[in-house]
Amino acid sequence: MTDSLRIAIAQNGTPPESHDEAFALLERAVAQAPDADLIALPELALCGYGAPERVRRLAVAQDAPFIDRVRELARRAATGFVLGYAEEAEGVLYNAAIAIGPEGGVRGNYRKVNLWGPHEKGLFAPGLPSPVMPWSGLKLGLLICYDLEFAEAARDLVLRGADTLIVISATSHPYAVVPEVLVPARGYENGCHVVYANAVGRDAAFNFIGMSRITAPDGSVMAAATSEGPALIAAEVKRATVEAWRAGHDYLADRRSDLYRLG
Repeated sequence: MTDSLRIAIAQNGTPPESHDEAFALLERAVAQAPDADLIALPELALCGYGAPERVRRLAVAQDAPFIDRVRELARRAATGFVLGYAEEAEGVLYNAAIAIGPEGGVRGNYRKVNLWGPHEKGLFAPGLPSPVMPWSGLKLGLLICYDLEFAEAARDLVLRGADTLIVISATSHPYAVVPEVLVPARGYENGCHVVYANAVGRDAAFNFIGMSRITAPDGSVMAAATSEGPALIAAEVKRATVEAWRAGHDYLADRRSDLYRLG
């Protein structure tokens, strides 16, 4: 138990056109972040976001040979991954995030709950809330893009023990309010780290804003990318930082759940 993680975000641009291109994207991220304990890539990074034909063509099952290759890469590099992909299960597609540990095991798989707009609703079925995953002394929860805009989604994970939220995203123009305001706000109101891995550049009909960042429980920005193109950023998140902040700002204990109906 180290109670800390060095987390890197690979803010990627051009979407892959094949599984081999997607795998090369992961290999580059590993080479760029050799000291990372965990590398996060954006929403649907392994198939691209905006072209339905490509999404369907590159969709895979959780136990597909391509995912096995990714697990082996994680094991060889001794680095964990949180990756966005199109998951196929029993003929249904999900906008999903898979979490793979540095030993190559699948630690969790999350299917996006809050689907955004007709593009996603026409492609994917909604899933269920993320598991909370113990990881090097921390506890991680997963959200995907639009999920972050629902305060209860983040609060649910924190109430179940999460101290770090990994948010993979494909936020596009003109929604800079998401990284600038909502990312630090969700961390501040829940006393947790937020790791926001966003896409950048153009993909079919969308123009993604980048601006990936990692924030501390007090809302401060620990690392940030611009909107100008692909980038690799990293920061160390610590359980001690969460505990120190919550000791003086215990919103979870002070909330009046007896007064507010949340259902």
